[in-house]
Amino acid sequence: MGTRTVENTPGDWKIVGPVDDKHMVTFIVALQQHNLDKLEEIFWDISNPESDNYRNFMSIEDITALVAPSVRVQKKVMRWLNHNGAKDIENHGDAIYAKATVAAVSKMFNTEFRSFEHESGKSLVRQFGPFSVHEDIAEHVEMVAGLSEFPTPRFSLKKSPLSPEVMVSIAPQSVEVIYKTGSAQVMKNSSVGVIEFEDQYYSPTDLANFASRFNVKINPVAANHVVGQNDPSNPQIEATLDIQYGLGIGLNADGWFWIEADPVWLYGFSTHMFTTKDVPLVISISYGWNEEAQCQDGIGGAECQQLGVSNTVYVQRINTEFQKLGMRGITMISASGDSGANGRTDPYCSENHLNPVFPGCSPYITSVGATQISSASGQANLPNPPPGCSGLSCASGGTEQCVSYAQANFASGGGFSVIAAAPAHQKAAIATYLASGVALPPSSYYNAAGRGFPDLAAFGSNVLILSQGQIEAVGGTSCSSPIVAGIVSLLNDYVISKSGKPLGFISPLLYQMAAAHPAAFTDITVGDNKCTEAGCASSCKGFEATKGWDPVSGLGTPVYPEMLKYIQSQVLKEKI
Repeated sequence: MGTRTVENTPGDWKIVGPVDDKHMVTFIVALQQHNLDKLEEIFWDISNPESDNYRNFMSIEDITALVAPSVRVQKKVMRWLNHNGAKDIENHGDAIYAKATVAAVSKMFNTEFRSFEHESGKSLVRQFGPFSVHEDIAEHVEMVAGLSEFPTPRFSLKKSPLSPEVMVSIAPQSVEVIYKTGSAQVMKNSSVGVIEFEDQYYSPTDLANFASRFNVKINPVAANHVVGQNDPSNPQIEATLDIQYGLGIGLNADGWFWIEADPVWLYGFSTHMFTTKDVPLVISISYGWNEEAQCQDGIGGAECQQLGVSNTVYVQRINTEFQKLGMRGITMISASGDSGANGRTDPYCSENHLNPVFPGCSPYITSVGATQISSASGQANLPNPPPGCSGLSCASGGTEQCVSYAQANFASGGGFSVIAAAPAHQKAAIATYLASGVALPPSSYYNAAGRGFPDLAAFGSNVLILSQGQIEAVGGTSCSSPIVAGIVSLLNDYVISKSGKPLGFISPLLYQMAAAHPAAFTDITVGDNKCTEAGCASSCKGFEATKGWDPVSGLGTPVYPEMLKYIQSQVLKEKI
């Protein structure tokens, strides 16, 4: 069905030799799903604030029963796996987890394995050469994950010089004042988690010191809320940022750190979270890659090509998994990307189309772009400036605009999905933008009927973190996503205290809120996403911010008390 060769192995990896036949590998057999039209219908009904079924979330068992193939099919595939030497087989209805030796898996899928080494020294065992699924089960299998994927590229955080003369910095107190979260903190049952991949660890000591240096109340992450293997002795910048701002804004929230160490990317993560009973109610993801390159070697894996699965089918499968998570009441927040509308796969803008980033362009996830402060007022107006701002100028106000390459060295990802159509709640906002008269890229460069992203924005330039004991300033939509996740955890806390249920998938509510109560957002009207991380080539195209929703800053940045006021009066029907 396909072949992995040296030529289609990621360039920063090389083959270093054969693999011991007894080496164990873990993989997931993704079975063909059923009733996907019904799943979609229920997802949007549960997520629609105007529906009688709004927030009537479903159980893992009921969702699985809706989409899984028959028990007969499940047992048939499990018997086949067991007969061919698989161990530790776990049946999750539409996904079957298994482990087996290299020798057994090679025979199962008529393939071979090699040891690969990254230029950094990291090693992996991955499939190499031809690959196929046996005819006995082929009709029931959509794809096999975990055998050929390589680690997913993550957004590259931009470090900034720590100098008040260069620009103002963003601290948790900047969010408290400018987004007006004030002293709001979680009082009851609200949680926020950050999702990491491949070697991104955090230090509990750094988290505690961050809380101390910035005078914020952060509870230690409980041992049973660390999913995967964290290495606190080797903290990385991405994970450090994510957890410090998810919990530094969602004050007193129940924190989670979730790391998918094996590079099965979004399919492995989403099925893992869906099948886990106790999970965070709000999650932030600061990773992504070109939507149309999800199945290229090194990202989605060679299985896509080898099983005849297109990029579209692979993305649609992930979108289905996102729907399943939303139907459980989980709010998923994602960074929109750090290389403008052109994307990281085209840094010099040589292609004749734009590249939306996935999962940021998924219609089943809430996508967040980045802003920066201009004409700022410094910390002289910041109540109780924290020790972490000593010697710096932490913003207490100013004008927000879309991040620019000139200041932040990147531009927010944004645009329109090639694969997914615009959902109903977004169509009016997109139509207004396209008819606004703002300068647009050539129509052939993007899918005007696609899902537009991001949905909103937040600070993403010169954000202060504490890494290995030192204050550092970083930038990226990786900053914006956990900030929004923290704010949603505060909203969730109030909603749960009144109704016993979280907000769940929040995007339809945000668009309804923006239309009915625009004071809930600060509209960002200055900036664009024409540049990439590599700069601003004359060939680069992109979108411009304007009044209302735009594919650079979305609906704008949050105004917490106005969001809460709308939720109290419309979601909970409590006038204040």
